[in-house]
Amino acid sequence: MTGTLLPTPVFRAVDSGGAPMAGALLQFYLTGTTTPASVYASNGLATPLSNPVVADAGGLFVPIYLDPAVTYRVQLQTSGGTVVRDIDPVSTSVIEATLAQVNAGAATGVYVSPAKLAGWTGVAAALGYTPLNRAGDTATNLVLANSSLSATSAGYLGLPVNPQGGTYTCALSDAGKLVRHPSGTGHAFTIPAVASVAFPIGTAIAFRAFGAGTVTITPDTGVTFYKAGTVGSVASLTLVQSGLCTGVMEDTNAWVFSGVGLS
Repeated sequence: MTGTLLPTPVFRAVDSGGAPMAGALLQFYLTGTTTPASVYASNGLATPLSNPVVADAGGLFVPIYLDPAVTYRVQLQTSGGTVVRDIDPVSTSVIEATLAQVNAGAATGVYVSPAKLAGWTGVAAALGYTPLNRAGDTATNLVLANSSLSATSAGYLGLPVNPQGGTYTCALSDAGKLVRHPSGTGHAFTIPAVASVAFPIGTAIAFRAFGAGTVTITPDTGVTFYKAGTVGSVASLTLVQSGLCTGVMEDTNAWVFSGVGLS
């Protein structure tokens, strides 16, 4: 075990007038008691100092190392043993948070290492995210291959292209992508209901009709479509060649579309 230096490395006892207290005493006890507690001459905790520790003629004490496992009571005394100051407790140990404190949101003024935090069950739910602290950790909802989504997930900075030359039903992995139709034959692209694909509110998918074939964007059962600039819902939407549009799920199973070549 490694000791910790008394917080003031150069400690000099002075009286109320600022004059050094020759031969002053520092008496160390276990907290709450008058049981002497050892202090040491080095951080190896191998050589105990006298207890009390005696200051020199200028009131200066030698460096004093405390045992971090011990909570002390410290008295500053005159050379004759009169108590000048009694401080209890004195501790240099770091107080670590408990798992229960973290999960209850009550970990105030305490410390816990990132490695321990990442390993505690329930911490991710309590914090709202998975703490990362080492190589190999996977950040939830920050990966580009969307395997799960929430309203606050990080999305793409561009629009990765998903070519689909036939009838197609959109998947969760299409969020933040451009579904591109290169075919000369018309096909239907279907937006599924949240019950089958868990799109969160705010999901955006772009559609591009590159080939000569018309793309019909259709809602699954329970899904409602709206066209920006038009009052009321629409049964489906048609995207002609060279058309480009974006659909946003503005409410659960409610998608609004806008674009060029869209009717």
